[in-house]
Amino acid sequence: MCTEGSPSSTVAASQPASTGRHRIPVPSSKLKARTALVAIAAGAGAIAAGTGVEHANVAEPAPEPQAQAASPTVALAASGTESDLGPGVVESTPDADMSVYGDQLTQGTKIAKQKAAAEAAARKPLVVSPIPLGVYDLTSAFAPRWGTFHGGIDMAAPLGTPIHAATDGVVVQAGPASGFGNWVQIKAPDGTITMYGHMASSGVKVSKGDKVTAGDVIALVGSEGFSTGPHLHFEKWVLVGGKYMKMDPAIWLAKEGIRLSALHG
Repeated sequence: MCTEGSPSSTVAASQPASTGRHRIPVPSSKLKARTALVAIAAGAGAIAAGTGVEHANVAEPAPEPQAQAASPTVALAASGTESDLGPGVVESTPDADMSVYGDQLTQGTKIAKQKAAAEAAARKPLVVSPIPLGVYDLTSAFAPRWGTFHGGIDMAAPLGTPIHAATDGVVVQAGPASGFGNWVQIKAPDGTITMYGHMASSGVKVSKGDKVTAGDVIALVGSEGFSTGPHLHFEKWVLVGGKYMKMDPAIWLAKEGIRLSALHG
C-alpha cells in the first residue's frame, strides 16, 4: 500500500514499452533500492498528511474560559478604566447627580427672593402720612380748642378709608379707649409713639404685639367716641424726662418731608 501513493511508482508502472529502435537500459539494483526508499518515504508523508487533515476536520470541545487568564487589555476595557480608547473615541462619564443642581436652584431662588424683599424694604419711606394727601381734609390743628388743648391733628375722610402706620414699629395698644372709641398706638424704633383714634372696633386691623412697617394698613376711619364726623385723630408722643409728651405731628411730618393739606374749618 505504501507504493500506491508514490508519484515515482505510478509513473514507472504506466510507462509504455518502447517501440523505437533503441531500448532503454535496465536500471541497476542500487537505483531500484533508492527508488523504493523514496516511494516508501513519500507514501508515509502522504499518510501522515491525510491523518492530520482528518484530525483537523474533527471539532474538539473548546476549553472553559478562565477569568484569571483574560488579558490585561480586555480586563481594563471591561472595567471601564482604560483611558486610551483609540482615535475619535471619547471615554464615557458617569451620569451627573441632578439633585445637586436642584438644590442649587432652590437655594438661588431663595436668595433672590430675600434680596428682592430687602431691596423693596429699602425703597420704602421711613415715615408716611397716615392718610394720603388728597384723600382727607385737615380740619383741626395741634392747638387750643373749645377751652381745652387739642393734642393732635384731625384728618377728615370717608368712613372706611384706610389708615396707614406712619412709622415702623410694634403695636403697644389696639382696642377701646375713653373718648376715642378705639385707638392704636405704635412704638417706633426710636422710642416715640404715634396714636390713631376714633375707629370702630371692626376698623382696628392690628393687635397688640404686632410688628408693622411704615405704610401698612392698621385701621379704617371711623367716628367713635367724642367725634362730630368720620375722621382720624393723629398724635405724636416723645419721651421727655422719663415721661411721654405730645408734640405737634404736623411739624414732625413736615420735617420728614411729608406734605399736609391746608387747614379747613
